[in-house]
Amino acid sequence: MKKVITKIVFFIFFLNKSILNGQIPTELNHPSNIIAKRLAARGEIDLNYFDQNHISSVDLNQLFGNKNEALIMRSIWGINIPSQDTSKLFSKKKSQLFNHFDFLKNKNLKMKKNYLLKINSDSTLLWMSLKENILFQPIQNSDEYLFTDKITINCIIGQKLFLNSTFSMFRHTGKQIWISNDYQGEWTKYFDEINTTFWYKNHTSLYLKGGLFDIEMSNRPFSWGWSSGNSPLISASAIPFNRFSLLKKSEKFNFEYFHGSLNDKSIDEIHTDNKKLEKFIAGHRIQYKPTNKFKFSISEIVVYGNRSPELGYLNPISFFWAQEHNLGDLDNILLSFDFGYVLFPGAIIYNTLVLDELSWSDLFSDWWGNKYSYQFGMFVSSSNMKLPDFRLEYTATRPWTFTHPDFSFSNRNVTIGAVNGPSSASFQAESFYTPSPSVMAQFSFEKIYKGIGLGSNIQDNYDNRNKENDLNTEFLLDQNYSKNIMEIHLHLYLTNMIKIISTYRTSQIDNPYSYRFENQNEKNKEFIMGIDINW
Repeated sequence: MKKVITKIVFFIFFLNKSILNGQIPTELNHPSNIIAKRLAARGEIDLNYFDQNHISSVDLNQLFGNKNEALIMRSIWGINIPSQDTSKLFSKKKSQLFNHFDFLKNKNLKMKKNYLLKINSDSTLLWMSLKENILFQPIQNSDEYLFTDKITINCIIGQKLFLNSTFSMFRHTGKQIWISNDYQGEWTKYFDEINTTFWYKNHTSLYLKGGLFDIEMSNRPFSWGWSSGNSPLISASAIPFNRFSLLKKSEKFNFEYFHGSLNDKSIDEIHTDNKKLEKFIAGHRIQYKPTNKFKFSISEIVVYGNRSPELGYLNPISFFWAQEHNLGDLDNILLSFDFGYVLFPGAIIYNTLVLDELSWSDLFSDWWGNKYSYQFGMFVSSSNMKLPDFRLEYTATRPWTFTHPDFSFSNRNVTIGAVNGPSSASFQAESFYTPSPSVMAQFSFEKIYKGIGLGSNIQDNYDNRNKENDLNTEFLLDQNYSKNIMEIHLHLYLTNMIKIISTYRTSQIDNPYSYRFENQNEKNKEFIMGIDINW
């Protein structure tokens, strides 16, 4: 036993070899991340890469840089790290300004991307890219368009400091924003004279790689959990927030801590009230992989505010649950357990349990304080990369889970955990299909059951509940409805730098308690298409 404890301490605090460094992050569920999940499920790369939705481009280039398979080359083509060749001076590049137009026509995957700007020296490498995106709805809103200009600057200094900053400007022709996937509650400004609505995003990451641990300051999207987009702990679909993190990652043990700030209201409410209350979030997570086929994690997250940052939560190795009780039971504490297991090469099952509050004596009853979110999932992938993978998930969340009188588990009034919020249950099927390097498709279908009334909204205050129902709070409450959502995303690469993108989405709500429609059945169809140019 003493030897085991010694090894644990050695791995966590003194091991200098580090894998899975955040470094220069990719977009959540980037095509290269999907490829990494498939390879991890098949045992061709480390299992640690399966539950990561934000693998760094540095790691991905190291993993896939020497692979000649066309699908893998396509997945990392737009995120390759430029060579640090100091023999070529930047001044020689000036005459090649218009050569980027020639690269727009290039289809050769073996020819690496030529970035819009690259500056290098003996210890510093900086490069910049520009992405232009135009979307429209050819059927519903043929006269309205969404233009996106995205500038990304990356920098590596001495292989120790990694910087990433992405600035996005969105311009929608019209006053009402109708492409919801590109809007996460940011502040908007409508200019009547040009009939255009503007909003902006800026995602940054400053990552310092150290000997004992790594440090990151970021507001990039990230997630904790095994799901690709609906983790009940920290979902990839959650609105990102500013934070600093400490990370220690090794072959067997991973430790991660963060402390960040949240918005207690929507951006519009903050602008209107001209006031922002202090709201903070802190979390730590330890992962252990005893074998190449099994990994489990324990996590704690606390949401608090209305005071300066709490020293007890600034301590990465402090037990938040005990701290919160001894600080007066003012804050919102979540405890999570999750694991993943490889059944056979290409198949993984995973399980996540998030505890908000419960009573062991009333565990199998309908007591209102049994607040938890549960997820079971399965992922299957073939050894043939051209065949689709398949993911099946069941997620269920009790009423009042994530809610609090003062500090709900939310940012801008949107839940950070399970996307359907309290009093919900959902079945989701998801598949990624890449039949060729020029075609990438994603299919998803979700059946949602959602409760109605107090206890079903992330902003509900559980002090206002009807205490007469405390021992009879059903999973979906007394009133509930169902919803079906189907989405198909298709990317068609015309060249390495130009692709056609499209989304088809249908939803149907069956709500017997709604009086908006005579048949109480609302159907909606949406088709979006556009073009994406990645300089």
